[in-house]
Amino acid sequence: MVYDVIVAGGGPAGSATAYHLAKRDVRVLVLDKSEFPRDKICGDGIAPRAVRTLYKMGLQEQLDGQFNKFHGFRFAGAGKAVVENKIPPTPRFPDHGYIIKRVDLDKILLDHARAAGAEVREKCKVTGPLVDGGRVVGVRAVFDGEEIELEARVTVGADGPHSTLGKAMGLLVNDPLYMGISIRQYYEGVEDIGDYLEIYPEKAISPGSGWVFPVTRDGVANVGVGAMLYHMHRDNINLHKFFETLIHDTPHVAPKLRNAKPISPLRGALLRVGLGGSKVECPGLILVGDAASMINPVSGEGITYALETGEMAAEHILGTRMEGRGFHIDPAQDSFREKLVDRYQHYFNMGTMSIKWGNRSYFMRPMLAVVSKNRRYREDLIRALMYLRH
Repeated sequence: MVYDVIVAGGGPAGSATAYHLAKRDVRVLVLDKSEFPRDKICGDGIAPRAVRTLYKMGLQEQLDGQFNKFHGFRFAGAGKAVVENKIPPTPRFPDHGYIIKRVDLDKILLDHARAAGAEVREKCKVTGPLVDGGRVVGVRAVFDGEEIELEARVTVGADGPHSTLGKAMGLLVNDPLYMGISIRQYYEGVEDIGDYLEIYPEKAISPGSGWVFPVTRDGVANVGVGAMLYHMHRDNINLHKFFETLIHDTPHVAPKLRNAKPISPLRGALLRVGLGGSKVECPGLILVGDAASMINPVSGEGITYALETGEMAAEHILGTRMEGRGFHIDPAQDSFREKLVDRYQHYFNMGTMSIKWGNRSYFMRPMLAVVSKNRRYREDLIRALMYLRH
């Protein structure tokens, strides 16, 4: 049995790829090692740009009323200034986002792909690519305790920052400039949270940054901290100590958590950011989402780019069929990476440099002081953080 496309990974990138292919009558198989619903380490923030994509996929009715919306942002911690502003109106993007736990979001997206016609095998662990003459022609996997081989004309790696397929084909680039780590924990009883995403570049955890995202209106929040790997190496940062400092000894976050209790384990994840942590493609294989290093280097947000690269991957694959080449993707003839570079690289480069040189309290303090006093600057900061210009 030869599929048109096999997608390794059933998260947002894999499900989006499968959905957009299946609705165009492509025979697509999604494989994931887990059984859904399953948890995933994430801040759970669904930015307006991602909301636009979810609505285009027909999911607005399923999301509205079921999950907490946010309508603005709060930045504080590098000094006395507090920057608060609603999401600025734009003609292309909604004025709100959502907080959706990945245990819920990923199941919704995988079920949506399945309903569009994609075949899905859960509890099927991809162990490596099938390679013929330097070209990926499918995957090896373990299903029900049995080793199997599945062939496809195109394989899509949506298997996260540790991508089994990307690693096997030499596509992962372990450059600390494009790698970060985040840890998060759910709390109940969090005080003074509303419908804003709260981001805290607190001086005590500089050059890291913390967050408090309201999962519900009754005091449940996703609380976390993250830092870039090169900062951690340079400053000998222990991220678990940063987290303890954030929740106990910072002027903005600690008061919110004084009566709060953790309701989940503290868990962490690797981030590949700014398109620099992956080569993205080789003959027969393309990577999407986290595997393609498609995480915003400023905000650490990846769901937007998982959904968008899934759609882009589907269009890229469909383009080879329309040109009569039977899904025979070849980077030498039509590069998927070049399409990602054209769409995102300028923005990602600016973000990478701003975090490298500007994520220090001595820079953030005067910057936030100026921005807090000017509405236009506040709105520009939000547009830049959430990439709401294109």
